[in-house]
Amino acid sequence: MIERLMLVRHGETVDNLRGIAQGWGDSDLSEKGRAQVDRVAARIATLEPTLLFCSTLPRAVSTAEAIGRAVRLEPQKLEDLREMNCGDWEGVPFLEVRSVQPDAYRKWVDDPRSPCPGGESWHDVRVRMEQALEQIRACIDGSPQNVVVVSHGTAIRVFATALLGVSIEVARSLAQDNAALNLFEWRNDRWLLRTWNDRTHCEGL
Repeated sequence: MIERLMLVRHGETVDNLRGIAQGWGDSDLSEKGRAQVDRVAARIATLEPTLLFCSTLPRAVSTAEAIGRAVRLEPQKLEDLREMNCGDWEGVPFLEVRSVQPDAYRKWVDDPRSPCPGGESWHDVRVRMEQALEQIRACIDGSPQNVVVVSHGTAIRVFATALLGVSIEVARSLAQDNAALNLFEWRNDRWLLRTWNDRTHCEGL
């Protein structure tokens, strides 16, 4: 069983700095992002993780590999842990999307089942994250496990709503910064949120 679930967002990327929709695309970690990854890896090492999973996208893989070196675990990659597929908006600054396609953007924001043009909806991501949780559980025997999952901003926010059993719309009100740590514990047959968007390990960067 999963006793403790630690969700970690990847370090800052070059496209994060530029405000660009990455989705299933990718860009390299920035210099600051690499420093963030070292810090979060050291933080995770104090929490005694026993299993490590990550998205297949390079920015998440590189973050997970750094954590893996710190805790001596090999990251297991899951497709379902990827970020939302932004479709036609990938590689485009979000400010430009809002300016050029305001109606499509507003519909995507307001309706959890409305996808990005050529991409996914918030609901699609929630289904994937629930599938990922089941895949992780299938890898675990009966002993309690401390599981680390390295994923992405929107994916983690949506995953939190699934774990807590609340509306997907709540995800839009949840901050999720680069290299943030989010800690859930399984208590009395439900997930208990202990820590959200904690970046104290990155102070001073």
